[in-house]
Amino acid sequence: MTEDEARAWVAETFGGQSADRLESFGAMVAEENTRQNLISPSTLATIWQRHLLDSAQLMRFCPPTARTWIDVGTGAGFPGVVIGLLFPGEVLLAEPRARRAEFLLTACERLGIASRVRVRQAKAEALPRGAFDVLSARAVASVPALLDMTRHLRAGGSRLILPRGKSGEDELAIVRLQWHGMFHVEQSLSDAESTIIIADGVTR
Repeated sequence: MTEDEARAWVAETFGGQSADRLESFGAMVAEENTRQNLISPSTLATIWQRHLLDSAQLMRFCPPTARTWIDVGTGAGFPGVVIGLLFPGEVLLAEPRARRAEFLLTACERLGIASRVRVRQAKAEALPRGAFDVLSARAVASVPALLDMTRHLRAGGSRLILPRGKSGEDELAIVRLQWHGMFHVEQSLSDAESTIIIADGVTR
């Protein structure tokens, strides 16, 4: 998928205004990348495909009744800030690194979403107990480890949306030995070889 195709998909799916706001966020990331290493410089030229679309596509799997969303290990804001721009409910971005958390807070303020998109400088394990409707995490630990560290952030009705690159099927095989729930794998729109694990009702 080309950059133009990635932007066009977002505009067609969420509207031109949303695409413009995502583009503004992408510019903030590129600017901040000169001060701290948010994303690999080699991916700046393909930021729509590699990061913006890659994050926005997760909205395809959001339950229509969802009102709260937590993104664990938000890093540069993918997918958390993108979700904050597209998801109408309350969003919590959990990021343990101070400079990245500061960037996320500034970005949310500049984008006008800080009133419903909160930033917590903390690891998932340190967050207070609370059940979110949706939990996402991009490139944060293995799926079994992630399920362990976020048990206190989920309830029976919570959905997990986990981009996993090429390792999704292998990780899911391990997860099914240790956890109960409804699991399936979706193919990523941004990379034909990448996967997204969707999980509902996950318990030990």
